[in-house]
Amino acid sequence: MDIPVFILAGLLVHFVFLVSIFDIYFSSPLVHGMTPQQTPLPPPAKRLVLFVADGLRADSLYELDGNNTSHAPYLRAILENNGSWGISHTRVPTESRPGHVALIAGFYEDVSAVAKGWKENPVEFDSVFNESKYTWSWGSPDILPMFAKGATGDHVYTFCYTAESEDFGAQDASKLDTWVFDHVKSFFNSSRSNQTLFSALNEEKVVLFMHLLGIDTNGHAHRPNSREYKENIRKVDEGVKEIASMLESFYGNDGKTAFILTSDHGMTDWGSHGAGHPSETLTPLIVWGAGVNYPQQVTSQFFEDNVLKEWKLENLKRLDVNQADIAPLMASLIGVPFPLNSVGTLPLEYLNNSAHFKAESMFTNAAQVLEQFKVKMNQKKATTLSFLFTPFKPLSDSEQINFLKKTRLYIQQQKYDEAVSLCKTLINLALEGLSYYHTYDRLFLGLSIAMGFVGWTTYVILVIVKTHTNLTKTVQSSDKESAALLYGFTFVGMMITFFLLIQTSPWTYYIYCLLPVPVWYAVMRELHVIQNLAANLWSLPISQSLGFILISILGIEILVFSFFYRATLTVGLLVFAGWPVITQLWVQAKTTTLIWTVLCALLAVFPLMPVVGREPNIPLVIAAGLLTLLISGFSLASSCKSENKYRNNEDMKVHFYQLNLGEEVLVPVLSI
Repeated sequence: MDIPVFILAGLLVHFVFLVSIFDIYFSSPLVHGMTPQQTPLPPPAKRLVLFVADGLRADSLYELDGNNTSHAPYLRAILENNGSWGISHTRVPTESRPGHVALIAGFYEDVSAVAKGWKENPVEFDSVFNESKYTWSWGSPDILPMFAKGATGDHVYTFCYTAESEDFGAQDASKLDTWVFDHVKSFFNSSRSNQTLFSALNEEKVVLFMHLLGIDTNGHAHRPNSREYKENIRKVDEGVKEIASMLESFYGNDGKTAFILTSDHGMTDWGSHGAGHPSETLTPLIVWGAGVNYPQQVTSQFFEDNVLKEWKLENLKRLDVNQADIAPLMASLIGVPFPLNSVGTLPLEYLNNSAHFKAESMFTNAAQVLEQFKVKMNQKKATTLSFLFTPFKPLSDSEQINFLKKTRLYIQQQKYDEAVSLCKTLINLALEGLSYYHTYDRLFLGLSIAMGFVGWTTYVILVIVKTHTNLTKTVQSSDKESAALLYGFTFVGMMITFFLLIQTSPWTYYIYCLLPVPVWYAVMRELHVIQNLAANLWSLPISQSLGFILISILGIEILVFSFFYRATLTVGLLVFAGWPVITQLWVQAKTTTLIWTVLCALLAVFPLMPVVGREPNIPLVIAAGLLTLLISGFSLASSCKSENKYRNNEDMKVHFYQLNLGEEVLVPVLSI
């Protein structure tokens, strides 16, 4: 194969490998066509007010300062006297869009949104806002439009400041939150002279959403332990107090307003988020108002984070939830259908309502998750041959009917605790089933890609051996053998195509499953190279062969282990540093070997350094880039000069080893 064709084929094959990651691991989990599920009993609240303090850490809100006073005195008083509180556990990626999707739609972000930078909806989804009668929202243009865009009808209204206002270098970003609070007040004041708006605001199933970006912006600019960040928390606390007071007055203290304050994600001490550190995944949750439990006194409670004593909240019951659980909580409070794609479980301990209402709400929750399971199962069943389809056995059709009938019977018999327990079991099974069917083709596709990858790697090795060594002899294969090989692989390709066709598989599946066919055909055409290579290896002493195999396995294991423990790369690099010393390379090229050893030893320090620094060092980054270019240019020039230098086979062997080792060291660097 010509070099240009070989390079082009390599680029194409690796492009397919890269794209396959999205189909195997980043496909949308969302399904459509479910029947909405709604609790039949009247809800405790007519309206819901949702405050999302973007980037607010749980400890930043709950902790006390040196004077034993809270950064948010109003909210502290609420959780101590009027409402329930806990920690909302987010998931990676801890970004604003995924966090808001989990809060408002009840599912963990459609991971295919990563391809659009978390900005747009690759697949439209349902949300509490969409199910509401009216939703008014104020805040960032990066968050609000995605919920209005996916809503059916004209009932989700957004009021955003300009994108230019989001200045992460601003001295005081709390003005973004002040803008939200001021516009909410102005909006309600204007409604008194607008009868249509006034009537709409007094309807049931109304949601008011305030997205408060100032804390996140100040955290990025000044860090969470800064004065600006803590002062912004105080301003948010004052704003929440003013809005709550204004709404109670506007609605005549009717006791029909529920309030929720939480955050989409936290933030590290150095002002970043996106990963899974507890400072990023632990966010506050305070709920109060209509239908919400009052604070519950406890004598003792245990949580692994051991922060209750530090926060002086050890005697108030802490109710932790997963972030997606907040969506069904909001739906239950105002009596709207649970979001169709929600995977959250209703946290009953937050509700202050009858046991009957709680049981009916859990039944609705279970039926809603079960609807997703049934749609997902039917979709997979329709695209799989009947004799190959393996159903999720714990939740067969008969088991589904049995669960629903038994739960309904418990509710009719007023055995509400038993009904709730059964609903939770059903929800857990349905979620397991959703995951089962979502990853149903993962093994099949993974094996196809693995076969293609192994085949391509084998072919590259054979090409290198054939081109750059004298270990193989040229063997002319007969036309009959070549034709048989071609027809055999063509037949295999046709069978795979037919199999995928009758299953109505996506077109990308054809690429992933057919890719190994031409790759392995190319490998089998070089069968004589494999035979000659095997013969040469068998001719070596057993100790050398075993040593080579063990070293290869050890190197691969170090690379795999490095994905979990970066420091193992240091071991590999130190081995590289000592490699020339225990071979003939040290004798034949002392200067080059010394440089190699020193550079490998220096590079071995790098994996031991922190992953993320607290302060940016732009000059260091620029210097590293320039040094990389300088070394690359020097190496390229050295290689060109060496083209005519290495005439002797042993010298060429030394040079080849050097280049090969240089290529090997790139893998640990890229892994870092």
